[in-house]
Amino acid sequence: MENSYPIKIKNQLIFGRDKIWLISMHQNNNKLTLTVEIDLEEKSMLLNIVFEGIVFYSSTELDTYEKSKWSSSWLNSQSNFEVVQGSDLMKERVEIRSDYNRQDFTHYRISTCDYIIDVITKNYQLEEVDK
Repeated sequence: MENSYPIKIKNQLIFGRDKIWLISMHQNNNKLTLTVEIDLEEKSMLLNIVFEGIVFYSSTELDTYEKSKWSSSWLNSQSNFEVVQGSDLMKERVEIRSDYNRQDFTHYRISTCDYIIDVITKNYQLEEVDK
């Protein structure tokens, strides 16, 4: 069964439709960088979410995602940035190469104002960006 668990940003749980805005998305080889503006409790900030060792990512318009079969845990989500355990996407849609260790990869989901972005990757890091 698929379950999602929140990832805090700056020690805060980010949740709500207008809390994360996608500014840009850039892929270079197996590295994906999302630049987002995040509305924190006391201020907003620009942040790069850098995923390394990606094997899959998709960006889906919010209302379309809501109607898809991949939205089961997202519909009950309490966070805009989360890790998805028991991922249906990884079980049913993304076949990781046989020469890769499947356990090295994790499914992350970012919910922005207009898009849901799913990423299957080895790891990520957060980098603050000057406005």
